Amino acid sequence: MDKFYRLCCSCLMTLAFFLGGCNNEKSEIPTFLSLKSPIIEFVPATGSTKQNVEDYWLYVGNDLLGVFSPGQVAPVIGEGMKDLSIHPGIRVNGIRDNAIIYPFLEPFRSSLDLCACAEVIDIQPLFKYKPTAKFSFIEDFESNNSFTEDLDGSNLTSATIQNTNVFEGDYSLMLNVDEVNRDNQITTPLYYTDIPLDSRDVFLEFNYKSNLNFAVGLDAKILGADPVYNFGIYLSPEWKKMYINLTDLIRESNAEDGYRIAFRLVHPGGSSTEKGFLYLDNIKLVHY
Repeated sequence: MDKFYRLCCSCLMTLAFFLGGCNNEKSEIPTFLSLKSPIIEFVPATGSTKQNVEDYWLYVGNDLLGVFSPGQVAPVIGEGMKDLSIHPGIRVNGIRDNAIIYPFLEPFRSSLDLCACAEVIDIQPLFKYKPTAKFSFIEDFESNNSFTEDLDGSNLTSATIQNTNVFEGDYSLMLNVDEVNRDNQITTPLYYTDIPLDSRDVFLEFNYKSNLNFAVGLDAKILGADPVYNFGIYLSPEWKKMYINLTDLIRESNAEDGYRIAFRLVHPGGSSTEKGFLYLDNIKLVHY
């Protein structure tokens, strides 16, 4: 009898071990999230909905699961209801390695019931501008042109609204240069004084297309100061979205009387490029 009792106990312990092992195996079977391309929700007075969200910063609860690209599948370990948030990621100043969460778009939030059964769930994040985002200006060139101030002093270079090469809508702005009239610099007549100087985020968004490299800078309203072109942008034969982070530059310069954005296109001379063009669309200066 005692021998039979010990045998039964041994069997029960072995059974419990295997059952526990099965449970552990099940808990490590992921639920798969198929991450679809984002939708950008229209918000009045924020301009174009076109964004270039290249990364999804995926959080489960308060833990960062990883950074994924739209179109990828993300495995999530666990069971039961979990809070999910996806933060939109961009590349700053045109630098591939400078990847951040874009601070002006709200993260997508949802709750998921994880089954630990290899189920595939489609997720299509919806992003929109945060209600606290402020815009010094939004220029889409559809009914106006804010960039009319000529900084290069030449009447033979121009920045004109045209409708033959457009990213969105009916019109965009075109800057031109050639081997004789090599320098084209343009800005706005207005200096914007609502830009924060205290390290709050300040970004410039725009779409562009160009057959030459060009520069973007700040013109601070300081007596005798010239525009400083801090950002060099590579040419792109196709329309491209750019995010320029102006936060540190504005904090360091601390021009209380305001700033304006400047663009500069320079012909290199002696090259095979007879004429240079820069097309601009959907320019936004956004901050908190």
